[in-house]
Amino acid sequence: MKSGYLQTASRRAVERAKVSALLLGSWWSASILVIYPAADSDGKAIAATIVVGLISGSAFALCALPAAMLNYMLPVITGGATALFLSGNPHDFLFTVLLGAFSFIVIQSGFARGRLIRGNFEDQEKLAEQSAIIELLLRDFEEGTSDWLWETDAGGALTRGIERFSQFRCQAADEIRLDGNTTLQSILSCPSGMIQGLTPILDHLAARTPFRDQLVEVDAQQASRWMSISGKPIFDCSGEFIGFRGVASDITAARDAETRIYYLAHHDSLTGLANRAHFAEQIEATFRESGCDGPVCSIFYLDLDNFKAINDTRGHTMGDRLLKAVGVRLKDVVGPEDTVSRIGGDEYAIIARSARDEYTAARLAMAILESFAKPFDLGCETASVGSSVGIAFPGKDGTTTEHLLKSADLALYHAKEEGKRTYRFFTLAMARQRIERHRLEQDLRDAIGNGELFLQYQPLVDNGTRRTVSFEALLRWQHPEHGRVAPDRFIPLAEEIGAITEIGAWVIHQACGAAASWPEELSVAVNVSAHQFKDGGIIGVVQDALARTGLRADRLELEITESVLIDDAQQVVEILHELRNIGVKIALDDFGTGYSSLSYLRRFPFDKLKIDRSFVSAIKDDPVARGILETIMILGRVLDLCVTAEGVEDDAQLAILSGLNCSQLQGYYFSRPMAETDVGGYLLNEFRRSTADPSQRGHLTAGLPIGG
Repeated sequence: MKSGYLQTASRRAVERAKVSALLLGSWWSASILVIYPAADSDGKAIAATIVVGLISGSAFALCALPAAMLNYMLPVITGGATALFLSGNPHDFLFTVLLGAFSFIVIQSGFARGRLIRGNFEDQEKLAEQSAIIELLLRDFEEGTSDWLWETDAGGALTRGIERFSQFRCQAADEIRLDGNTTLQSILSCPSGMIQGLTPILDHLAARTPFRDQLVEVDAQQASRWMSISGKPIFDCSGEFIGFRGVASDITAARDAETRIYYLAHHDSLTGLANRAHFAEQIEATFRESGCDGPVCSIFYLDLDNFKAINDTRGHTMGDRLLKAVGVRLKDVVGPEDTVSRIGGDEYAIIARSARDEYTAARLAMAILESFAKPFDLGCETASVGSSVGIAFPGKDGTTTEHLLKSADLALYHAKEEGKRTYRFFTLAMARQRIERHRLEQDLRDAIGNGELFLQYQPLVDNGTRRTVSFEALLRWQHPEHGRVAPDRFIPLAEEIGAITEIGAWVIHQACGAAASWPEELSVAVNVSAHQFKDGGIIGVVQDALARTGLRADRLELEITESVLIDDAQQVVEILHELRNIGVKIALDDFGTGYSSLSYLRRFPFDKLKIDRSFVSAIKDDPVARGILETIMILGRVLDLCVTAEGVEDDAQLAILSGLNCSQLQGYYFSRPMAETDVGGYLLNEFRRSTADPSQRGHLTAGLPIGG
C-alpha cells in the first residue's frame, strides 16, 4: 500500500515473513544440534560464534518485525542452548547461561531498535501525509486565487510555478520549457526585454537577499499586466544556497482599478478634461518650476456666455454635449504642453505653458475667442456660444493656487463687464476695485439698519389734465463715506449678493406708508426685481404692506421688466395674476427694449406700458423712433392699456407725445425726484397754479423749485 512517499508491506507479506523466519530459525537450530555435539573444540567455537552472529544479526535485520525476529531467534537460541546442554561438558553449562543472558539482551535491544524504527517510520508517514495535505491545500489555494508559489534552484531556474507564470504572460508553459528560458529573469523579461520593476528583483537575486511586494509590469501578448512578487533565499542544513522561494500575485485588476480611481479623481467625468483638483496640483507644480526668469506659464479662466439659456431651452443633454464640444475645441486651440480643465459648470481653466508673457497670452486668448465664432456641432443640431477670458500669471498675480485663480477670475469678471467676448489681464487696479466692491457689499447689507436707504418720488402726470396722478418711488442710498451712490451701481449689486429681496420688501412698505398719507386719487409705483419673484414671497410682502399701512390695493402699482419673466415665465405669470386678484396694478416697464414684449402682452393683461426713455430722447430727430412710439400708442389703445412715456425733458418732446395721445408723462420737464417731505409742497403748488390760471395747467412745475 502506498502512503505519501513511503512503501509499507501488506498483511500477507508480513505473515510470509514470520513463517519464513520460523522455518529458517528452525533449520539453523537443527543444524546446530547436529553439528555441535560431534565437533571438536575448534568446531564448537566456530559453531558458537555462528550462533551468536545469527542471534545478533537477526536482532538487527528483523527488529522492524518483532514477531518474525522472535520466530527466527527463539529456535536458534533454543537449538544453541540445547546443543551446549547435551554436550556433557561442565563448562558448557556456564556457556548456556551466558547464551541466555546474551540472547535476552539482544532481544531487548532488537525490540528497542524496532520501536525506534517504527516510530521513525510513523513520523515519516505523518510528515508525508502532512506534506501531501499541504500540497493539496496549496494547489487549491493557487487555483482559487490570483497568488501562486514559485521556487528556483541554485542556478535560478524555476522548479515550481512555471505554469502560473506562463498563464500570467498568456503563453503556453511548454513553449517556455522548449525555449529553455526557465529562469525567473527570462520569464519576466520575455518577450520584450527588460521591463519596469524587474531591476530591483534581479539585484536581490544576485545578492541572495529577500525582497517583498515588488511591483513588476510584464508585457503579455494582449496588453501589459502587473504582478506583485516576494521571495527569500533558502539554504540547506549545511548553509549552502539552494535557490529562492516566494509568492507572486496577479494585481492587474487592482492596478487597473487604482488607475481608474486616480483618473476619476483627477478628471471631469463629463468632458474627460482635468478637474479642479488636478488643475490645482498642476498649478502647484508650476510654482515649483518658476524661477528668476519669470512665470513658466499663464493661467486662463473662461466661461460661456448665455450657457444657462441654452441649457434651459434645449435641455441638459444638449447642454452636456455643448460642454464636451467646448472642451474638445479648447484642446485643439491650445498647445500640446498646455492643460485644459473644467472647473465646474460652464467654467474652464487653462494652464498655458505655451504662453509665458502677455504677448503670447494675448495671441492665445484671441485664438480661443475666434474659435468660438464657429457654431458647435451637437449631433442633431448646432449651438453658437461666446466666451470671455481672464488671464493671470503665477508669482506675479498670485503666490498660491487660490490667490492665482481669484486673480484670473477677477480678470474674467472685468472682461464680461466690458462687453463680453473679450479678454483681460489681471491688474492691481482690479484687486483694489474688488476690495472696494466687497466693502460696498457689506455696507449695502447694513444700509437698511443704518438708515442710509431712502426713497424719492417722481410724479407721473396725466397728459389730458396735466395733473399728477401718481408718484414713482425711486430708491436712493446715501453712503456715509462715498456720498450718494448711483442706483445703477448698487441695485445690481444688491441683486448679486441676494440683498434685493429684503431691500425690495422695505421699499414696498415705505412707499405704501407714504402713499397712505396722500390724497385718495394718487397712487404709488414701485419697481420690483426679478429676484423678488423667485420664491413667491412678493405676494406676502404686498399683502403685509397694504394691511399695515391701510393703503387701498388699487393705489399700488408694481413695475416689472421683461427680465422678471425670462427665467420662469409661467410661475411669474401665476404670481402676477394673484397680485391682480388682490387689486394691485401691474405695469410693464422699459417696453420696447426686449425681444419678446408682445408675447408677454398675450400671456398677461398688464394695466400699463412704460415706454423706455431711450425712445423719448430720440423722437425729435429719429423718425424710426417716432414711428415706434406711434405704434406703441396704437397698441395701447387696442389693448386698453395706459401708456406712460419716461424721460420727458423739453417742450418738443412734450408736444410730440401729446400729439400721439400718450396717456401719462414722466420726466424732469415736470419734476425731478423729490423727498417724501416735499410731496405735500409739490401738490400744494400744483393746486395753486391750477386754480390761479387754469390755462397754464400744461406747464405745472417746469422751472419751479420743488416744495416752493
